[in-house]
Amino acid sequence: MAATSTSAGRTDDPRQEFADFLQRQAKQSGLKVREIAELFEQEARKEEQAAEGGSGSLPEHPVRKMSFSKSHLARLFKAQALPNPPWPFTLQFLRITSRTAGLTKEEHQERCGEARELLRAIAALPKTAALPEPGQSSDVRSHSPHEAVVALQHEVELERARHTETRLRYALRDAQFLATTLWRIISALRDIICDHDTLVARAQHSHPDPDALDQLRSETRQALTHKRTAQEQVDLATTRIRVLEAAWEQARAEVSRLLFHPDTADLMSVPSGTAPSQSMLPEDLLAQPTLDDIATALDRAQALNTQEERTARDLQRSLASASPLQPDDERAVLLAATKLTSNALAQQAAADGLAQGWSGDTEACDALIRLTHAEDYGVRRTAAEALAQGWPGDAKARDALIRLTNDKAQIVRGAAAVALGQGWSGDVEARDAVMPLIEDPVREVRGAAAYVLQQSWPDAVRLPAPDSPVSSGDGDPPSGRRRFRRRPRP
Repeated sequence: MAATSTSAGRTDDPRQEFADFLQRQAKQSGLKVREIAELFEQEARKEEQAAEGGSGSLPEHPVRKMSFSKSHLARLFKAQALPNPPWPFTLQFLRITSRTAGLTKEEHQERCGEARELLRAIAALPKTAALPEPGQSSDVRSHSPHEAVVALQHEVELERARHTETRLRYALRDAQFLATTLWRIISALRDIICDHDTLVARAQHSHPDPDALDQLRSETRQALTHKRTAQEQVDLATTRIRVLEAAWEQARAEVSRLLFHPDTADLMSVPSGTAPSQSMLPEDLLAQPTLDDIATALDRAQALNTQEERTARDLQRSLASASPLQPDDERAVLLAATKLTSNALAQQAAADGLAQGWSGDTEACDALIRLTHAEDYGVRRTAAEALAQGWPGDAKARDALIRLTNDKAQIVRGAAAVALGQGWSGDVEARDAVMPLIEDPVREVRGAAAYVLQQSWPDAVRLPAPDSPVSSGDGDPPSGRRRFRRRPRP
């Protein structure tokens, strides 16, 4: 294939020139961003398999340590990021694209020389002009809308994978404990059977009591029956353990893959649960009471085994049917991200995205109303702003904001007042909810409430001038975010 010209018009910014260079390479190879990221992943696996098989060792700059995610490549093509690490990444990128484009060795070397010159020019830029490396901050709200969705998608998938792995881990623990208990029951039954055989033999050589012999033989038969039942149940539990173990290995590998992804945000690890201490079977009971207890335990074990079998099948089905969210399905990603209760920043970013791209959507509105109950006051404030932006006039959204006017956090009360004025101007119930805030103990909340009432309900009541400046100077009501900046948690 003939090489295309690489002498495109130069600009004063070597970073833009480098981005244009990468785009030309990708275009000539016919590869899309997703395909390039997949080829990087394949090269990383080849290196790791070679190192594990003993046929080689990892190079100084392994592919796995490079930033090659789809979002990072997209930023590179837009001159919004730098290659990481610069030359090893660029060389690997050129190997992939040149091989796919069918370039000759001389053409490939020519591209390598051009790329090296561009990297030198980027390195010579003043430090203040250098772009920050992606991934240094976990604040997904600072990303562009598309990048925010990609970041939220990854965190949602990681949260789902960890949840599945945790469920499997606890299911394994329960199955192992059940199997252990059943083995102890079987051991106790063996002891009873052996003791009864001895007692029957002794009775045969003395003057046996027919009633006592009948009792011993009856208990022996019960013990043998219980032992068969226990063996059947322990076999079921053991089979389930093997199935769950394989499923857990698969789930753990998925969590590990997501954790090592270059775009992974810093999340708290899920603490490992410890099995509670369990009481042992009593050892000092007589045979019949012990057999009665064992019969009851076996009934419960059988019911538990049946229930756990259904749980294991459900876990297997969920693991097999779990399909990763696609960044193109922005609505599904954002709705799922609102449920990341351990990540307030992700919930705020999701609220922003729903308000901007899915205003009027009923399910999105319900998700934001749910966020007004969030523990983090920043999430509640963002949800209030989003409801006013995307669902003005909606009765359910209004009722949620009315409730927030009584929030314990002053920043949320103020944001709720501003939101009601923006989205429900002229609404009587909204006005009645804002009115009490003119006597709020916090000065900023009083000022915001007074301003909102003057702007949205000018004929409602004669109000004194706000005791704090809230106007932006252009007649618009103050934005919740500009007016109420994040303060220490009350």
